[in-house]
Amino acid sequence: MGLFDEVANVVGQAEKLAHEHPDQVKAALAKAEEVADDKTGHKYSSQIAAGIQKASETLDGGDITPPASTPASTPAAPPAAQ
Repeated sequence: MGLFDEVANVVGQAEKLAHEHPDQVKAALAKAEEVADDKTGHKYSSQIAAGIQKASETLDGGDITPPASTPASTPAAPPAAQ
């Protein structure tokens, strides 16, 4: 079994457990939001809240597919020589 297969297996198990115990996961998310917000000095509150909101939506049956890479993350091609 390759590394990718092992990671996929762990993710699958985590998803199963999260859907079996949504109240515990939501409580953990709330605590994680509080800790992260405190550790960052409330500098990234809106980004942390957005991440927690997305995680909660996913737990409630939202899409768990990771977003596709954006073109901005791909280096631009050099200009063509003339």
